[in-house]
Amino acid sequence: MTPVSPPATKPWALQELPPFPPVALRVMEELNRREPEVDRVVGWINADPSFSAELLRVANSALYGFSYEIVSVRQAAVTLGYDFVQSLAMTVALRNYLRNAMKIPALQQCWRHCLATALISEEVAVAVGAPSDAAYTGGLLHDIGRLALMTAWPSEYANVLGAVAEHGFRLTDCERAIFDIDHCEAGLWLATEWKLPQELTGAISRHHEEGGKLDKEDLSSIVRAGCWLASALGFGALAERNPAARASQLPELPDELAGRLDLQHLTDATAARIAAVS
Repeated sequence: MTPVSPPATKPWALQELPPFPPVALRVMEELNRREPEVDRVVGWINADPSFSAELLRVANSALYGFSYEIVSVRQAAVTLGYDFVQSLAMTVALRNYLRNAMKIPALQQCWRHCLATALISEEVAVAVGAPSDAAYTGGLLHDIGRLALMTAWPSEYANVLGAVAEHGFRLTDCERAIFDIDHCEAGLWLATEWKLPQELTGAISRHHEEGGKLDKEDLSSIVRAGCWLASALGFGALAERNPAARASQLPELPDELAGRLDLQHLTDATAARIAAVS
């Protein structure tokens, strides 16, 4: 994968954003070390009572569907693994990051799309034999640039969506016309600022790239497949012009996934799991 680089200076459209919950970024950085220290991770999370309480609430929700109760952060780390704790921490952190803007309908829809992309990317990864936790986190964060622009500029972004819906303009072109960057570029900048792993940064910045086969060694291709399937199954980031037409038939899967995914079950399960944290 070719390395990607953000603009040298922070784009003006991202200047007023609130900081991302630091505990989640510390957790991700530690868990991506060769030999992470679980005591350090547990200590950071437990030091933030509201974050740890929300983390346990989400862990015990239908989003994950465990048959037993998770009663502590340490239990989650020891029994479910570091990758699970990382994906759980990022889910809670992103939800908290967006909390004050969740009253915006377009942002609610994009959040739903991000959750759906995370869950479906996870299933795509399992189907092709790739790490599912990385796929979940990549899917969850793939549209962070769009969410950030919506949060910082709700009225202006509503105008972008209106132009796309009314005139059929390309979304990224409209974003650049208003903000001087598109949401993929915004996501690249944020991922770099937050020091996310290069693999995740690539998935965030390249999720709209066209072409290329699904490759279990390439997280970007898995997240692209998850994003495409999420939209095709009714969990799109943007309002659909004709949702009835989309609902009338399920999409045709690429060859790499044919026979490996039950799309109706995937649709129903994704909707139920999203409802658990909405």
